[in-house]
Amino acid sequence: MRNLSLFEVSLFNKCPSCQKTGIYASLLGVKDECEVCGFALKNHDAGDGPAFFAMFITATIVSILAVLAEIFMRPPLWLHMIVWSVLTIVLSIFFLRVIKSGLIALQYKYNVLGYKKKK
Repeated sequence: MRNLSLFEVSLFNKCPSCQKTGIYASLLGVKDECEVCGFALKNHDAGDGPAFFAMFITATIVSILAVLAEIFMRPPLWLHMIVWSVLTIVLSIFFLRVIKSGLIALQYKYNVLGYKKKK
């Protein structure tokens, strides 16, 4: 089995240590540890970084698409509200998961917190 790149680990939310299982126990809640290798995921220090970048990326994408839709299609206001609200929620959750798992993988790669595998 080949090693996944940092991008693939982030995109598919894999454990940075074994790359076999996901790191999320719920929608945005990280597991305490990996079931396969025992890597302690609870010690990650994501802070507000993932939220900032997820909001920034999502707001940029939704704003550009909303302006383009208004210029070229002129949909009614109710349609704008429904489409952009749903898209904002979906993109925010997607980017939060990807960026958070990417930050955890970066912390593991550079041993920021002194991560150790559980034996």
